Amino acid sequence: MLEPEITVEADHERLQAEWMRFRQHVVDAATGLPTLAAVLDDVRRLTEERGTTGLLYIDLALRAPATPSPDPVKLMARALQALKAEGGLGPRDIVAPLSVGGDKFLVFLRGTEASVADGPAGETRVRRLRDQLQAALRQLLPEPDPLPAFRMGHAFLYRDPMLRTERSLHRALDEAMFQTLREHTAESDRRVQGLEEIVAGGVVTLFQPILDLRGLTTVGHEVFSRGPAGGPFEDGERLFALAARFGRLLELERLCRRRSLRSAHQHLRPGVKLFLNTSARALLDEAVAGETFVRQVEAEGLAHGDVVLEITGGFSMEERRRYQRVVRRLKQEGFKVAIDDTGAGYASLQALVEMEPDYLKFDVSLVRPLAHNRIQRSLLETLVELAQKIEARVIAAGIESEAELAAVRELGVPLGQGRYLAAPVMIPMEDAAG
Repeated sequence: MLEPEITVEADHERLQAEWMRFRQHVVDAATGLPTLAAVLDDVRRLTEERGTTGLLYIDLALRAPATPSPDPVKLMARALQALKAEGGLGPRDIVAPLSVGGDKFLVFLRGTEASVADGPAGETRVRRLRDQLQAALRQLLPEPDPLPAFRMGHAFLYRDPMLRTERSLHRALDEAMFQTLREHTAESDRRVQGLEEIVAGGVVTLFQPILDLRGLTTVGHEVFSRGPAGGPFEDGERLFALAARFGRLLELERLCRRRSLRSAHQHLRPGVKLFLNTSARALLDEAVAGETFVRQVEAEGLAHGDVVLEITGGFSMEERRRYQRVVRRLKQEGFKVAIDDTGAGYASLQALVEMEPDYLKFDVSLVRPLAHNRIQRSLLETLVELAQKIEARVIAAGIESEAELAAVRELGVPLGQGRYLAAPVMIPMEDAAG
């Protein structure tokens, strides 16, 4: 008598396991949304009902798995769901990731006949939805976090008795994808043009004081570069990343270094040091490693001992011997060396010690949680002890509050910089020209 009950229970467990396996393939775990495969029947009914369905294709174009916080894929899903809840999308419009674990979304628009019609009306709605989506993303993000970049294409599915819905969908999807490809190409062309203009002389030079934290006196200035304010390269990291991507990094660094040296006399008093940002890769450039750099420094009336090469970015264990030789040669000429982003960009403390730096600058991510995070505090204490052993001075970067200043002072960090202490000062382009 118990056998049927056991069979029913076993069948239930088997069906439940099958359902979980099926769900893994049709529901995206990161967003909780059903994928295209799961909503295909709904799309078919929508198209048959109205004769036309609008399709939006949204591509986050992530080059690596989403790891930042907040995750841009989850953020986009929340923004699309918010639009649906608030009326930007209709109650029967369908939102779905293209696939499980992907970074592309589809939105199927029912709307009214006019709102999904091809032509100007459709273009207008797409532009409005893009603006609404950006606004929804901004509401979900704390200031000043940047909005995740995305590209959007659109197309239409038409009811055709001679054509399966799947075939119509793939045609529309191909068209929408092609639009995003054209947008990407046009965007790349604009960026390359902007990069060319900056390399030709449009770089902006900024100086930020580095202070002795005991008396808050200025001991140096870090000089860094970015593109013109309000442009796509106002973020310096984006500018240098694009230059590296198109093989123009060394050329851009030469321009920035030349501008920095020529404008130094406006900011430097005797004995105040100039911290020049230099990528690890640029250390092998003759313009840094050779006589060219020495002549540039001397032409501006700067003492070798007042110029600090602040090395940004890491290098592999295999390459460190080459870099070490260049650094030693520069130090023999009297120049100083600082290692930027200590604790973030270098995998080996031994490699760091071998560079014999005069300064260690700690990454802002290590400084900011100090007032509230004992683990980060312990890590910084260890790095401060290391700096003392190798006779390097420590610079705490990114100090933005009284609490952070008090925390780094308590740890014995001698030098610091950040907006709480002093904001960067821009040098007008004509004053830094050359």
